[in-house]
Amino acid sequence: MVYVPLPLSRARALRDGEPLDAVAGHAATPSLRRALDLAPDDEEGDYAALNAAGVAALAGLAGARRLVLAAEVPDDRVVDGRGPSGEVDVADLRWPQVRSLFADEEVAGPAVAAAAAAVTGTDPAQAYDLPAVVALTDGHDLLWFAPEELDALG
Repeated sequence: MVYVPLPLSRARALRDGEPLDAVAGHAATPSLRRALDLAPDDEEGDYAALNAAGVAALAGLAGARRLVLAAEVPDDRVVDGRGPSGEVDVADLRWPQVRSLFADEEVAGPAVAAAAAAVTGTDPAQAYDLPAVVALTDGHDLLWFAPEELDALG
C-alpha cells in the first residue's frame, strides 16, 4: 500500500479520470522499517507510512484538512526513495487503485492550520519534531473514509 498526500482538488481530478503520472508518496519500505526497527510483516510500518504522508500533506496546505489516499499500486510503478520516512515516487496513479482515504476530522482544523504554518519553509525531515506537528499527530489521528466519500471531505 502507498500513501499519497494530495490536495482535495487533485484528488477530485484523479477521481474524474485525470491520471497522476508522477506523485510523491510514502510506503512501508525497507528503509522505513530499518529506521523504526520493524519486522517486514509488522503492521506498524503501514501506520508509520500513513503518518509520514500526513505530515507531508501539511506542506502547502490551503485548507483546514489533510488528505491522504491509500492506493494499491503495482511494484513496478513505485520507486523507493530509500529515506527513513518511506518516501516513494509513484508513477501512473489512477483512481481505481485508491482503496481508502484518510483525512482530519473538522475539530482538528486549528491544529492542522498551526502545523501547516509551522512547516512552511522547513526541511521535511525536520517537520516531525516541530511542536505544532507533534501536537497535531499526537492529538488527532487521520480518519478513514471510503473513496466514494471524497466529495464529503470538502
